Amino acid sequence: MTSRVASLCMLLLATAAAPGLAAAQERGVTPPPAVVVESLPPSDYPWLLSYYPLIGGGLGGGPVLVARARYFQPSPYESRSTYRADVTAEGGLGLHGSRRGMLRLRAPLLTPDMRLNIRLAARRNTRENFFGLGNNSVVESEVPDDEEFRYRVEEIRYQAIGDITRRIAGPLLVSARGGVENIRYLALPGPTLFADTYGGELTGTDAFIGGSLVLDTRNNEFDPTSGFVLESGANFGSGGDGYSRLFGMARGYRMFGAQTLLAARIGASQLYGDPPLSALYELPAWEDVLGMYGGGSTNRGLRSSRYLGTGVIFGNIELRRELFTSKNAASVSVLGFVDAGRVFQGQKVRLTTEDIRVGGGVGLALQILRSTNFIFDVAWGPDGMRFNVGSGWAF
Repeated sequence: MTSRVASLCMLLLATAAAPGLAAAQERGVTPPPAVVVESLPPSDYPWLLSYYPLIGGGLGGGPVLVARARYFQPSPYESRSTYRADVTAEGGLGLHGSRRGMLRLRAPLLTPDMRLNIRLAARRNTRENFFGLGNNSVVESEVPDDEEFRYRVEEIRYQAIGDITRRIAGPLLVSARGGVENIRYLALPGPTLFADTYGGELTGTDAFIGGSLVLDTRNNEFDPTSGFVLESGANFGSGGDGYSRLFGMARGYRMFGAQTLLAARIGASQLYGDPPLSALYELPAWEDVLGMYGGGSTNRGLRSSRYLGTGVIFGNIELRRELFTSKNAASVSVLGFVDAGRVFQGQKVRLTTEDIRVGGGVGLALQILRSTNFIFDVAWGPDGMRFNVGSGWAF
C-alpha cells in the first residue's frame, strides 16, 4: 500500500513539473498569445519536448522508477487525438534487478486516413507471476519460507512491433501488424510451479503477423463519451511449433445526462496450434496489448496474469459520474465497475457463466486538462481486496 501511495505522489509531482506550455498544447488547451498555433496548418504546429520522472509498477514485484522523455506535435483542439505524432523514450529500474526500456513512435494523425504505431522494448522482470495454466489453477494463501518463489518466474523479453492503420471509408478501418520478440523464462531458486511445469528454462523467438478490421465511431480517443469500437482480427506466429489466434472485442460509451457515462466492453480470444507461453500472457489488439487474465486491464479483482489459457472470454461494465469540472482544466469523477471472465485450457472458448471469475469495486478519477487521468480504485474478487492505481481508463 505504501508503494502505491508513493507512486501516486510521484505521478502528481511529475505532472505538475512538466513544462506548462508543453502540457497545455499536448492536451488541447489553447496556448498563450505568445505562441499562436491555431492560425497554422496542423502539419506546421511546433514540436515540443517534455521530460519527467514517474513511478510505475509491474516489475520485480514492486514499484519501478522511470525516466521519460517525449517529443510531440500537438493537434488542433477539435481533433480526435490531442497530438498529431510523438516519439517517446523511457527507461526504468525496479526491484531485485528488474529493468525496462522503450522507444516508441506514434502518429495517430499521420494523414487524414493513415496512422502508425511502432514500438521497441526490452524488459527483465525478475518476479513475473506464474500460477499455472487453466481456469482452475489454485494458489495457496501461505507457502513455506523456502518456497517464496513458488508462483514466480524470471522473464526476459525483447520486442519490436509495428502497426499501420488505413481508413477504408468513414469509421471503417483496416490495420496490419507485425513484429518479432525473443523471450526467456528462468526458474527462480527453490521449488517453483514454473520449474515443475516447464523445467529450469524456457526460451524462444516468435515472429508474427496479423491484422484487424475496426469500426470506430467514438467522438474522440482520449476520453470518449459516445460511440463504440468493434474489432475483429487474426494473428499468426512462429513461436512454439507455430500458432494462430482469432479474437474480437467491442467497446461502447453512452452519456446519461450531462455528468454520467456508461462504458462497457466484451472480448474473446482463441489460440490454435502450439503457442509459446508468452502468447498466453498477452492479447495484442489494435494499437494496444492486454495482459491476460487479471489485473488493471482486464479484471481488477484479480492479480495480474492470475489465469493463463489458450482461450479467454471477458466483459467489463463501468459507470462514471462526474462530480466537478473546470472547463477542461480539471475534473473529478467517481466510478463503479464489475469485471468478469475466465480462461480455457485444452478446450475451445464458449459463451458460458460456468466458473466465471467476477470482481467489482469503486474508484476515484482525477482528470487534468483533456488527456491525463489518474485512477484510484479498490476491487473485491477471488483474490480478496485489491488496490489499483492507473494513469488512464481501463478501456
